[in-house]
Amino acid sequence: MRAVLLAAGEGKRLRHYFKRPKPLIHLLGLPLIERNILTLRECGIKDFIIITGCYDSALRDCLGTGEKMGINIKYLYNPDWKLGNGLSAHTFHKEFKRDEKFILMMADHIIGSDVIKDFVAEAGNIKQNEILLAADRRLEGVYDLPECTKIKAENNYALELGKGLQEFNAVDCGLFIGTGALLDALSGSIAEGRYALTDAVNRLAGLNRVKLHFIDGPWVDVDDLASYKHAEKMLLQSLIPPKDGLVSKFINRKFSLVITKFLAQTGATPNQITFFSFLIAVASAICFATANPLCGGLLAQFSSIVDGVDGEMARLKFLKSNYGGIFDSILDRYADFLIIIGMTYAWYAATGNTTALLVGSAALTGMPMSMLFKEKFQAVTGKPFLPGYDGISRYLLANRDGRLFIIMLGGIFNLLPFTLILLAAVTHLQTLIRLYNARKLA
Repeated sequence: MRAVLLAAGEGKRLRHYFKRPKPLIHLLGLPLIERNILTLRECGIKDFIIITGCYDSALRDCLGTGEKMGINIKYLYNPDWKLGNGLSAHTFHKEFKRDEKFILMMADHIIGSDVIKDFVAEAGNIKQNEILLAADRRLEGVYDLPECTKIKAENNYALELGKGLQEFNAVDCGLFIGTGALLDALSGSIAEGRYALTDAVNRLAGLNRVKLHFIDGPWVDVDDLASYKHAEKMLLQSLIPPKDGLVSKFINRKFSLVITKFLAQTGATPNQITFFSFLIAVASAICFATANPLCGGLLAQFSSIVDGVDGEMARLKFLKSNYGGIFDSILDRYADFLIIIGMTYAWYAATGNTTALLVGSAALTGMPMSMLFKEKFQAVTGKPFLPGYDGISRYLLANRDGRLFIIMLGGIFNLLPFTLILLAAVTHLQTLIRLYNARKLA
């Protein structure tokens, strides 16, 4: 399936703040239109048609052929872009192939990737004389509802659309699966001197041919500074994975998202951040080993926070890679080992008690068990190990975010022996509980 992106308009309201064409305004490190292209690429879309107008040359210069993004871009210029977005959408008829279904999306609408994946999956369920429109019926949560195009819907079909509708029960998200029926409707409405995309969609709605797909994820039309800031917030919140541990969820993310927002404007890569997190952990281990537990504990927690940034950056800037996942996992294990060795050495050097070595060994063997169990569970069952499987044992804080938090407290209060004993106990106890529960899950 091909995607058609409408990027012909002028975007006056944001021009004052950013001094560049609206589709090329950077949102957390990527131009709006590039972010949409990469989101669609994650859904398997490789061929793009970009309808240009006001900023034709700037868009071509920025995006090129799409080769750098691993996709193909073709441009269609609409010299009459001022007349309306319907005329721009109709420009695609020059490239349209008989019986083709295509995605039609606004360059300035930011929509969650999971939302688009679900939407694209519905393409096979529409007929050639229909179109599919993404709609949101969660009206109380819609951003800037007065500016949205409203929909009067019945039985999953649109009856009427318009910004001024008084009776409506959904809004238009600016995402379509188009067919030849849409281009025919555009031809008809243009012939009548009506150039808005909504005019053509209303022609089809009158024939009961606008099927609706109700979304349940985030989206926003970036139209002014307030909506731009809302889009930033929405994207950052989308970076929080549901598998987060308690410490990550309630503490670390509050800091890591701020760091990610800053680093998104730079050329920092996720692997560089992973390595930086590792170096912080090494510094933590050295501090513990040299009898400076306060710094050791604080650095361990800082390393834990930065460890969340690499994944956030990878998801935010579409830089996820298999190697990055392996690199992160291995350095995390080395970081954990070094911190525990530093703590154990400090205890043993201060007391000469061989119990320190035994407890340190128990903590060392327990630390990697959480990750090992999860990866083995997925390898054997083909299913990810979800946080809910831990039940009440998730409060043991035996996952990495919890362990490093315990280490921070141990450093602050200078309770290294107790901290090592606690780490050994919770990590092995969690493993035993998981082994017991795995009989029912595997």
